[in-house]
Amino acid sequence: MITMRDKIWKGIEEHIHPLGGLEHAVLIDARPGYAKFSIVIMPEAMNVYGIVHGGFLFTLCDTAAGMATYAYEVENTTQQASIHFIKGLTIETGKIYVECRSVHKGRSTVVNQVEITTESGMLAAVATITMFLLKPIE
Repeated sequence: MITMRDKIWKGIEEHIHPLGGLEHAVLIDARPGYAKFSIVIMPEAMNVYGIVHGGFLFTLCDTAAGMATYAYEVENTTQQASIHFIKGLTIETGKIYVECRSVHKGRSTVVNQVEITTESGMLAAVATITMFLLKPIE
């Protein structure tokens, strides 16, 4: 077994912390194949290095893709996703925007492109998320 310095072990443990803030999102627009919302970066979204956690940004993108697909009046779930983190965001960034556009709707899937931008328009992340269509919403 490999022994680890206490400082390193404690630093690793610090990676386990509450992560959230999605409930503070504000829906701006939604229609079939499109969704946009804003959210102010909260302390709960930060990682141990003082930047917004990549998992939080991924969750924002996944949520926007689900919204844009749901607007087609179909229950859906994520089938495949990838994200590119372009610029690190800090608490000082303030409000960000998450905008999704469906680029293809087939019989069983919808392919979405999602962008996260700052209020000044700086691109922070881009994701491609494919949603699997489950059943029509009645």
